[in-house]
Amino acid sequence: MMSDNKVTYHEVDFLLPAQRFNIQFSYVSQRGLPFIREFVLRLVHVAPMSKAQISTYFGLSRRETDEAISDLVQRGELTLSPEGRLTLTEKSNGYFSQIGEIPQLSAVQDSGVNLSFDLATFSCFSNQDVQDKWKTGISLKIDDNNASQSERLVEKHFQRQFNQILDKGYLSQLLAQDGKEQPTVYTVNSVNKLRQLPLRLATEFQMDNDGKAVEREDYEELNSSECVHELIAIELSRLTTSNNTMSIFKSMVSLSDEETLKLFDSRTNLINPKYVEDMQALEEHADSGRTTFLGPIYSKSNWEKLQKALAPLINKRIKSKVDTGVSRFIWIAPSDPYWAKNGRFSSSLSDFIRRSSTKEKKLYDPILYVPVSDDKDFRVARQWKHELGQFHDHARGLAEGFLDGNVEILLLEDEVAVVIYHFTQPETLPVTMPLGFITKNKKLVTKLGKLVNDYVKGSSAFDKPNDCGAISSIAKGSKWRGVT
Repeated sequence: MMSDNKVTYHEVDFLLPAQRFNIQFSYVSQRGLPFIREFVLRLVHVAPMSKAQISTYFGLSRRETDEAISDLVQRGELTLSPEGRLTLTEKSNGYFSQIGEIPQLSAVQDSGVNLSFDLATFSCFSNQDVQDKWKTGISLKIDDNNASQSERLVEKHFQRQFNQILDKGYLSQLLAQDGKEQPTVYTVNSVNKLRQLPLRLATEFQMDNDGKAVEREDYEELNSSECVHELIAIELSRLTTSNNTMSIFKSMVSLSDEETLKLFDSRTNLINPKYVEDMQALEEHADSGRTTFLGPIYSKSNWEKLQKALAPLINKRIKSKVDTGVSRFIWIAPSDPYWAKNGRFSSSLSDFIRRSSTKEKKLYDPILYVPVSDDKDFRVARQWKHELGQFHDHARGLAEGFLDGNVEILLLEDEVAVVIYHFTQPETLPVTMPLGFITKNKKLVTKLGKLVNDYVKGSSAFDKPNDCGAISSIAKGSKWRGVT
């Protein structure tokens, strides 16, 4: 949906190198005094007093008065004036900011904490934001010196940001101290690096009413985002490929997809977000069996649209006595460097696999096809195995070239299909733009099924099948071409 004349067309996570540190430090805190000690000093602060006056005021015995005053004298907080009265010393005068104020005693105390800092801006961020997985995101490259000298740099930034870190609640053990004034750092005794980790920066890429990119938002996790925006720009430049709009338009024609073509301005070949919004409204009211969407299929809102379309079909299979476990649910990934670079992808893939069966029966056979050059492409297969983690057992390699690598398809055989075009328009958009639709149209689902099966079962040359086998087998450097 349009918001402030902006619409999100992609969601990409960037992984900023960070480290976690154990920091031992000393800090100065203000704390109150014991009851008698406090009120004797407050009384003498108002005016010099004799022992007898103090004894009378507090109702103390002579011995109790002598003990209290003796303790304060030994502490260097009371002294005897030439007139024979008790007065505050320079030390105890420093406990008060004004007459009648509660005295506060400064004390140096030791403490320690484990904190995480990114290695670009050295912003301290919550340990709760930490995920130790360098996957489903684009890694940013930072200055090597920041990593090699991180302990020294963190010592400096911890002292500079102490009050800010305290305000964020990352030093809760200090906030438990009594006193009105915030503690201040006295000295940093040691900084020890514990481990490397990524700070995941979820990024929404947005466009305006004309289909052109708008400036990205800053990151709340960082004290300053300028440096990180520069690192992101470097990665985006490295990943840039040529415009593929005409290739995708040809794919639309081959799929007889006239509806998606209507979403583009014929003069500029750029998408018009208002056209998307209008088409979505028409689809909703017409009950056309088609749902158009912008952005990756695994985004929260788009995945919910897919689940809504699948729900009656899955429920029917659960209730049916017919064995549907051999029915395939195929997910063909595009050759898009930004595909699956978002934390939502893992949860959607988990959903895709988890919903394939109940305790009683198998509902469909989930297969994820990811692009590889051939069945010997073990390097890329290992990257996929790492990215997919525990779900790699459901993944197979598919020779690159399906619809020029620009189209992603999810197909529950004979039931429902999802088509997502991944547009590359570097002149106007810094990352690819996924645009697609969900359909239950039997004729189109059948057509897509034939297209998918012909490619998966086909080959590019003799002894070069497009289905390159299980990712785990390719990663080992071995061939295994059995069809799941």
